[in-house]
Order: sequence, then structure tokens, then C-alpha cells
Amino acid sequence: MSWLRRFLTCACCLLLATTAAAQESESEEPQTYKEQYEKYQQQAKKVIEYPWFVGGLAGLAFGSETSYAELSPIGSYRFSHLFQMGARLTFRYRKDKRYEPDVSTTDIGAAVLGRFYVFDPVYLQAEVERLNWDYLVATEDGIEVVEDTYTGLYAGFGFVQRAGGRASMYMSFLWDFSYNDNEPSPNANPWLIRIGIGYNF
Repeated sequence: MSWLRRFLTCACCLLLATTAAAQESESEEPQTYKEQYEKYQQQAKKVIEYPWFVGGLAGLAFGSETSYAELSPIGSYRFSHLFQMGARLTFRYRKDKRYEPDVSTTDIGAAVLGRFYVFDPVYLQAEVERLNWDYLVATEDGIEVVEDTYTGLYAGFGFVQRAGGRASMYMSFLWDFSYNDNEPSPNANPWLIRIGIGYNF
């Protein structure tokens, strides 16, 4: 029965090790939801080491028929682990060579945005954008460029991925509540996906 004795000895050692690890884990982690919430609040009150964020996104495309360029810098300040607020600028340029003469349009605007971090790195985002934009209208004389203004009301969620050091990448999934299928819009559809990079300091 030596094998049974060895088996019981190993089982007892494993049980004791598991119990000790569980007790250590319980002593480190909060025991109740209240303690977990208080711990989260304490972390949220800590001073942010690098609260400023600058970055944005850029796009560039050249083709035989159309060309496109976009620049959208962003700057923000993180007041706490929970709340961040900032501003974004937008510049878009399009050139369509399918018409004679070539047709060019330009979009220029600015936005104010806020982010609430549910759990870092996941956040909820709300944004208001005012945009001066151009779109094309077919007339009897050809294509006409129409200038208009657009106020976008965006809301959704996103996340931040650290890229080493103070650099990071962010991705936002937003819904345009101002979008209307029956009216001209600078957005092809109400869903917006934004991917950008930035630096904290």
C-alpha cells in the first residue's frame, strides 16, 4: 500500500498549497463589493502622471481618378482616471478628375469631445462637431460644388492601447445622431470608426 500512502501525501500537500494560495489571494483582494468599489475610487483619485495627450489621425490617397487627403489633430487633458476632455480639428481635401474641369472640395471643422473611462482602457465618448463642408450636385450645366455647414452629434465607445512608453493608439466606434438618409451629410453612413495615435506628457 506504499503507492496509496504516497498518493495521500501528495494530495495533502497539494490541498495545503491551494489553501495557502487562496488565503493569500483573499488577503490581497477586497472581500466585498463595497471594498472593491472603494478601491476603485481610490485609484480614480490618484494624480495622473502624464495628463496631456496630443495626437490624431492622417490619411492620404492618390489615384488616376480621385485624390484624397485628411488631417485631424487632437489634444486633450485627463482630469482624473475617470474623465478626459479635449478638442479636435478636421481638414479634408478631395479632388475628382472624372469631371471636366477637375472638381475639388474642402471640409474644415472643429469638435469638442469628452471621454468617461468605465474601466481603463475602455471609455465612453461624446462629441459635438461643427463642419464647413462641400458636396457635389448635378445640374443641367454640369457638376456644381455646394458649400454647407454640418453639426455632428456623436456618441459611442472606444479603447486605448499602450504602444510602449508614453505613446498609445486609440480606436473609437461612434454613432452620428445627426445623420439623415434624406439630407446631404459629410459622413457616408451614421457609423464612424476612428483610429489614431498619440503621445502623453
